[in-house]
Amino acid sequence: MKKKIFICEFVTGGGYFGKKIPKKLFVQAEAIINSLLKDFSKIPNLEIIYTRDGRFKIIKSIKNTKCFIIKNNPWKHWKLILKKSDLFMPIAPETNNELFKIIKLGLLSKKRVIANNLDVVKITSSKFKTYKFLKKINIPTVSTYTNKKKIKFKKNFNWVVKPDDGAGCEKTYLFNNEKNLKNFFSKKKTNFIIQPLIKGNSFSANIFVKNKKLEILNFNKQIISLNKKKIVFKGTKYIKKIDNKERIEQYIKKIIRFLPQPKGFLGIDFIKQKKNIIFIDINPRITTSYKDLSKKIKINIAKKILNNL
Repeated sequence: MKKKIFICEFVTGGGYFGKKIPKKLFVQAEAIINSLLKDFSKIPNLEIIYTRDGRFKIIKSIKNTKCFIIKNNPWKHWKLILKKSDLFMPIAPETNNELFKIIKLGLLSKKRVIANNLDVVKITSSKFKTYKFLKKINIPTVSTYTNKKKIKFKKNFNWVVKPDDGAGCEKTYLFNNEKNLKNFFSKKKTNFIIQPLIKGNSFSANIFVKNKKLEILNFNKQIISLNKKKIVFKGTKYIKKIDNKERIEQYIKKIIRFLPQPKGFLGIDFIKQKKNIIFIDINPRITTSYKDLSKKIKINIAKKILNNL
């Protein structure tokens, strides 16, 4: 008898119904859902259910999949689909606590949920909480502020301002003087953090945790561009080798050891300089770099995910 898995990708699956979806966020989400459907479709005796925002076409040519079109309140439809499913795999950005809420939806349905521990999500969905967590366990990280009065501004120094719960460099701005930074905060919402701009090469690690055992699947080079006013995330590139691998792995192992019972797929972002490795973000979910990962490392990650239940 086939089991049914509901893969609920928030951005393309109706979570933005009635709202404009940022183009770059859509591109990232579309890459994730396509890759997941391909990977899970290769598993025998599994029927895959997913939802689609009514503005977008159904993803075709993937076997064993069934799509429901969302034309109004997505949460109502998701609850109904959950009742008919055996497994629930939610994917969502941390913005507006969406990831936390959609995981909780699955837990309340008492279905088997393929997602990280909510305590992990609480910490890592906030960039400020992530900074405090990394600092507490002595992992090199970037100074992060929520109150601009505490910052000692320096001339000819760049500052990064981004949402505390942002994803994919969305609404990430650059400032090189105190006046413009203060003007921004006088007009915008307060849910932004401030960090000094750290120069170096940006990377991420895809990792998998099962029964407290860590497996580093691969490393990626992050393609990021800077202009005078913004930081733009353009995607990731799979890499076979990385310098200082042992040192990076030691840091990652320490992060996982101190997180409250992490599980499944996580992404960790860091910057490499000549001598330093500086950790920036912990993503408690599948990220854009999941795209075609199974093909690159020749392991079906979907099968690995199901074996973790």
